[in-house]
Amino acid sequence: MVQNVAWRGERPGGSTTHAGGTSNQSRTVIGSSIAINEVVKRYGSFVAADHISLDVQPGEFITLLGPSGSGKTTLLNLVAGFQKLDGGAILVDGQPIHNVPTHKRGFGMVFQSYALFPNMTVTQNVAFPLRMAGVDRETADRRVAETLEIMRLSEHAQKNPNQMSGGQQQRVAIARSIVMRPKVVLMDEPLSALDRRLRESIQIEIRDLHQTLGSTILFVTHDQGEALTMSDRIAVMDAGKIVQVGDPVEIYRHPNNSFVAGFVGESNLIDAEIVQKRGSTMTLKNRAGFVFNAESRAAIDVGRATVLVRPERIAISNEPTQNSIPVTVTSALFLGEILRIEAQMEGGETLLIRAGDSATRHLPDVGDVLHASWGAEDCWVLQ
Repeated sequence: MVQNVAWRGERPGGSTTHAGGTSNQSRTVIGSSIAINEVVKRYGSFVAADHISLDVQPGEFITLLGPSGSGKTTLLNLVAGFQKLDGGAILVDGQPIHNVPTHKRGFGMVFQSYALFPNMTVTQNVAFPLRMAGVDRETADRRVAETLEIMRLSEHAQKNPNQMSGGQQQRVAIARSIVMRPKVVLMDEPLSALDRRLRESIQIEIRDLHQTLGSTILFVTHDQGEALTMSDRIAVMDAGKIVQVGDPVEIYRHPNNSFVAGFVGESNLIDAEIVQKRGSTMTLKNRAGFVFNAESRAAIDVGRATVLVRPERIAISNEPTQNSIPVTVTSALFLGEILRIEAQMEGGETLLIRAGDSATRHLPDVGDVLHASWGAEDCWVLQ
């Protein structure tokens, strides 16, 4: 975990406190606001950014999440200044930056490739931005030491990058990006080259680092697990547009549409007929005649609807229970902490179930009949 080491001296731009994201603790904020207004970027006839608007609050950790080609890296590059706008505006702390060169925007940047200088030590790599900015030696040494301590790199200070693991090298790249105490840090899929266990560890470190520094972080990934773990808010992108913005709980539990439901986590999308709607609860009937309730904010109250049921919200038993539906197992996998079961409902639809492993639960065989159920709070009618 990143240690809670406070910066010494004055923070640029003053400081405020901000409580948000996945932490209940308030944090000091030095970050800038970013206003992205109707931004457009074209490559010939292809529109990579299609009138995108997004307001990022000071000190916020916001993730641009989407598949390849969704426009997330294009948008990050426009904010960084690597590409020019074809329309719209980007403002930082209320000031337009489209004419400000990249190196004068004062952003910290972390990329998928570590881009470390192989012939420099860790200390020299981290100190490089300070040297280029003309920071005096005493101040530079102090900031580098503080940054290495925050990133748990002090014992590696005199190593060269080729003497370090991939995770350690990525931490050096992050240290170099924050040593100038930037108000904004841009991260473009920085963890995608790491193995799963190391990636999960550094996710937590980056989240803790954000709490310590209070910078605004704009993070790009196609990994929904990263987005859910680290973000204050997530902007889900598809085909050059932002299709939903919300905190991780909102995005996961209450997606706007089937694209968000399918991209952020595994999902069951059940086609059903609307029986009735009372307040925020809708009664529906699937193809096999199974009647169930679901939460709904949808404007529709007649006809058909698509209902999201997350696999982990489905209860299973060997015997019928109240409001259960029989399902026939077509696949069953033991994944350690969970059982991943695919089963077919009477109407022919496949139901994916993720059940926690326990001493009393056995992995079912293909062909076994189980009884599945869920409550209204476990499913969501899509718009």
